Amino acid sequence: MKIFLVCNSLGGGGAERVGVNLANGFADAGHTVFMLTDLLQKATYPIDERVKLIAFCEKKVGKLKKWSSAVRCIRRQAKEQRPDAIIGIMHLCTFAAKVAVTGLGIPVVLTIHHALERIESLQTSRLNIFCDRQLSRIYDRVTVLTEADAMALGKRKNVTVMPNPSTFRPCEGFINKENIILSAGRLDDWKFKGFDLLIGAWGQIAANFPSWSLQLAGAGNNDTIRFFEKLAKDNNVLDRVVFLGYRTDIESLYQRSSIYCLSSRSEGLPMVLIEAMSQGCAPVACENLGRTKEIITNESEGLLFKTADVDDLAEKLRKMIADEEYRTLVQKNAIERSKYYSLDHIIGMWEEMLEIIKKTKE
Repeated sequence: MKIFLVCNSLGGGGAERVGVNLANGFADAGHTVFMLTDLLQKATYPIDERVKLIAFCEKKVGKLKKWSSAVRCIRRQAKEQRPDAIIGIMHLCTFAAKVAVTGLGIPVVLTIHHALERIESLQTSRLNIFCDRQLSRIYDRVTVLTEADAMALGKRKNVTVMPNPSTFRPCEGFINKENIILSAGRLDDWKFKGFDLLIGAWGQIAANFPSWSLQLAGAGNNDTIRFFEKLAKDNNVLDRVVFLGYRTDIESLYQRSSIYCLSSRSEGLPMVLIEAMSQGCAPVACENLGRTKEIITNESEGLLFKTADVDDLAEKLRKMIADEEYRTLVQKNAIERSKYYSLDHIIGMWEEMLEIIKKTKE
């Protein structure tokens, strides 16, 4: 197939990383892939040399001019290449593609990379709600991350559950682990990531496990770091929490750590959790309105705690640390479960969906 992907850039956020992974996966599977994007922004994710890169515009301009240029670029390339489908990464890119191919009969797929429901204290904007629930009706197909999100949209006919692919290959062989509980993410996003909950829970049990440490990987400004240092001090664990800062060796951190904790108040499909599982971390994760249960399907694959419940989180961490035999079983099963999210498997799911779309257009 000939596939266009429209993505804001080749760097930055998690959705952009997914866009690049999909482009690479499609190219590796033998498809002809075009990535239409802003090449003036810094690229941080490696793109396969077989992917044909096309720039939205040639020079820095304002947002309105940039997206007007993007629409013209997409339409020009679509007329010339006649792709079988265009995949848009999030709303703005997909809407630009839909406008660009008006009248050309080329199917456009919207990919949504966030949860469509959040806890009450972290509600999203009205614009995002409109785009998710109403504007999404104009596309030939909409992909969401979980069955829970599909249910939130009312099981519409144009909605398909399509998980994001994992970046890392599952590890094999002997797992040499240290007594580390790891969590990762931007510290400045702590209201979403729940690091305050995690430090509070660790404060309840740390004295019982003196050989263990909690390590947090992620960048944060000075005010945030001071906030967490005070929080750790107030919970009597300042010497038991390690702030690692921004790290480029996250895979090796996963491989060292025995437990990965996803303490978030809100997540879509948390790739950091899946990636940690792929490297043999035993997961302790928030329920997140039922979404995380689609990754950790039973207690042999990990433990779920009630979202934002510090006491329940502390209890689940205590159980995972104290029972070494159980933890070892979970680590092995977590690796097996992560294989469902491998790039090859997810690309196969995409191919099946795109073939269906193609046939309906013929």
